[in-house]
Amino acid sequence: MAGNAQSSAGVAGATGDGEEPVGTDVAARPDPSLIMQVGMSFWPSKTLLSAIELGLFTTLGSGEVTGPAIAERLELRSRAVYDFLDGLVALHLLEREGQGKAALYRNTAETAQFLDRNSPAYIGGFLEMSNSRLYGFWGGLTEALRTGSAQNEIKDTGRSMFEEVYCDPARLEQFMQAMAGISIGNFHTLAHKFDFHRYQTVCDVGGATGQLSIILAQHHPHLRCTTFDIPWWNRSPPAPSRRPASATESARSQATSSPIRCPRPT
Repeated sequence: MAGNAQSSAGVAGATGDGEEPVGTDVAARPDPSLIMQVGMSFWPSKTLLSAIELGLFTTLGSGEVTGPAIAERLELRSRAVYDFLDGLVALHLLEREGQGKAALYRNTAETAQFLDRNSPAYIGGFLEMSNSRLYGFWGGLTEALRTGSAQNEIKDTGRSMFEEVYCDPARLEQFMQAMAGISIGNFHTLAHKFDFHRYQTVCDVGGATGQLSIILAQHHPHLRCTTFDIPWWNRSPPAPSRRPASATESARSQATSSPIRCPRPT
């Protein structure tokens, strides 16, 4: 037995499965941590996406709420609620004060600004769409690579993404909010950096929610802005995040549409 043990130790040393020889530079050894981090990154991703879907960050707002109160407000019945909340704390997406059921949870400065739906800087719309659409589609990546077939809406319905989105007002609103959330930073930068003083009018073709026109009207009082898009996007009342802040801005920011040739909802 002793001989077999020594032989096994020798094999382990030769293959790198056992202890490193004395003097080996530990820093030079291959490290699997990045592989594991990337391979399991869907865990933190889905934790964040579910928190947004549940409206957790909006529920917290600027306040502090206990775990039981959060569970009641969001109608959560799982015993994993505390693991869920503490996971968000570990990810630096929530802050916690105290221990146990009396512990208070609150938004971080970042989640309060960017993931509370009542914030004008809300970017969660894109993550909401990622959760409801893209997360599932990425599960078909292997099939897509093997077959070259589409893994989005076409796979299940035979219709393109835009055809499907435009058929459902709720999905269309979600898509518009997603685009608004991911674009708002660029639009504010454009409003600050570009010299609009020598222009009197702006027409944003394909402007969807009118967000760019509203932002430009806010920053440049002399501009008259027009958002031009296909007819059906503006049939429902605009969400609060895309309404002009004043009557003056509303008068200088208008929406118009035209029956551009593209798939119509049925």
